Amino acid sequence: MPKEIEIKSLLTKEKYQELKTVLPQKFQKINRDSITTIRFKPKDIRVRYSDKLNELVFKDGDPTHFSRTELTINLKDKEDCQQMIYLLKELGFKDDPSWIKHKEEFVLDYAGNEYTLSLQHIENFAYLLEAEIMLKDGQTEGQLDSQTEKELVHIENLKKILTSLGCTPIETREFNEKISQYIQKNSS
Repeated sequence: MPKEIEIKSLLTKEKYQELKTVLPQKFQKINRDSITTIRFKPKDIRVRYSDKLNELVFKDGDPTHFSRTELTINLKDKEDCQQMIYLLKELGFKDDPSWIKHKEEFVLDYAGNEYTLSLQHIENFAYLLEAEIMLKDGQTEGQLDSQTEKELVHIENLKKILTSLGCTPIETREFNEKISQYIQKNSS
C-alpha cells in the first residue's frame, strides 16, 4: 500500500496570506480545490468530495504521525460519496463533524525527490502548510531498517523545506488538542 510521509505546520492568518503570495512565485502550482471531508471512526476512513474528486480514503495510523499508510479508492460522483457515507453509518462507523478544506498544491524538487506542499485553510479550524511525499508500493520495500531509514530521510527533508519557508512543524500534542476541540465544538 502507498505510504504518506507528511509534516504539518500550523500558520497564523498572516503567514497563510504571505505564503499564498510566495509559494506560486517559488514553486509550480499543480492544483487548487475546496474539498468536503467526512471522517469515520474507529478507523480513519474518509469520504471526500469536491468538483474535482470523489473518493474513499483509508489512513492507517494517527493523523499526527509523520508516516502512515494511505489507500484511496476513486468513486464515480457525489452520489456515490453520499451512498458510501450512508453505508458506513449503517455498518456502525461513527462520523466526526465534516470539514471544508480550501487548498492549493505545489510541487518542488529537493534532494533528488519530488515533494508536495499543500497550503490549506480548513474552515473554522486552522491554516496549515503540509509538506509531503507519497511513496508508492515498492519504494520502501526491503528490510525494516531500510524502510525506517528512507522514511527518516524524507522526514528530515520535509522539516528542512518547512523551515526554509519560515514554518515550524506542529507538535503532536498541540495538533491532537486542536482536533479534539474542533470535534467537541462542532458535534451535534
